[in-house]
Amino acid sequence: MALALTLNLLTVSAQTPPEVEVEFYIESQTQNLDQSRTVGDQLTLRLEVVHPDQSRVSLPQVGREWGRFHVIEQSAPETVDNGDGSAKTGKDIIVTLFEPGFYKTPDLVITHRRPDGVIEDYASPVIQLRVTSVITDEDEAELKELKGQANLPIPLIWPWVLGTILLGILLVMVALWATWWFYLRRRKPIEIPELVPEVVVDPRPPEVIAYAELDRIAQLSLPEQERIKEHYSLVSDCMREYAENRYEFPALEQTTYEFNQTIRKKSVSTEHVADFMSLLRVSDLVKFAKHHPQEDEANNLVTRARSVVAMTTPKETVKQPDTPPNLEKPL
Repeated sequence: MALALTLNLLTVSAQTPPEVEVEFYIESQTQNLDQSRTVGDQLTLRLEVVHPDQSRVSLPQVGREWGRFHVIEQSAPETVDNGDGSAKTGKDIIVTLFEPGFYKTPDLVITHRRPDGVIEDYASPVIQLRVTSVITDEDEAELKELKGQANLPIPLIWPWVLGTILLGILLVMVALWATWWFYLRRRKPIEIPELVPEVVVDPRPPEVIAYAELDRIAQLSLPEQERIKEHYSLVSDCMREYAENRYEFPALEQTTYEFNQTIRKKSVSTEHVADFMSLLRVSDLVKFAKHHPQEDEANNLVTRARSVVAMTTPKETVKQPDTPPNLEKPL
């Protein structure tokens, strides 16, 4: 009985989902992160997250200028099942540095969606490294004496003088011909009107525009056609455009992490910020982490988006007519 109880405890322990572990290191140099690098070397930084195989992880997308690092390339996130109840999601970031000195990598925020739907944020470890100059010999760093001036033969001048005279005569003849063509013949120039693209500005309030777009998305019935990723992308873009029109910041051009940082600086309550981020993060999981929600969950996304628009609309806003102007958006 004691042996059976011990085996049962070991089985339960083996089936317990693993905790989330975040690793960030220089690939192929995990043993000595303080090793000196020279200016211009390309470093491959590996970001890996070990998590339960039923949860989903969203890795950040860094910009070209990441702190003092210059990002050359970054791979798409990849998830591998470890076969023990855990999975590993990782990506590579290839960077370089152009000045010697000591450097630390900026913080990276990893978003983890647990199997029960709770969303958590984790910070990556910081990598410290030293970059030295490519000049190692002290003699090479000193300025050397200039060599003496070389004695070159003096070129002939008369070909240049003759060429200049002939060029001047040619220019005068061209000027006289142009004068005869444009003034003596009185030929009017052809006026080409400048084509200026017409800018269409939607005068409707942000909430009316958002409601109209959500109604259009619902009528497309994309989840029934198994076009889940397109459905989540349209709803995510609609909510970003609504936030951009409501709070006046370039939400459509920002990553989800940048969106979160910016909207927290606006006069938006913490509850409403959480509602926005919940929609955007689940959309990112579908678009980038290969998450496949059920059809009912996908259809409910439009209802959740309408609820966020309703909660963030100022109370004094006057309700617009139900029939908006015909402003169709391409798919």
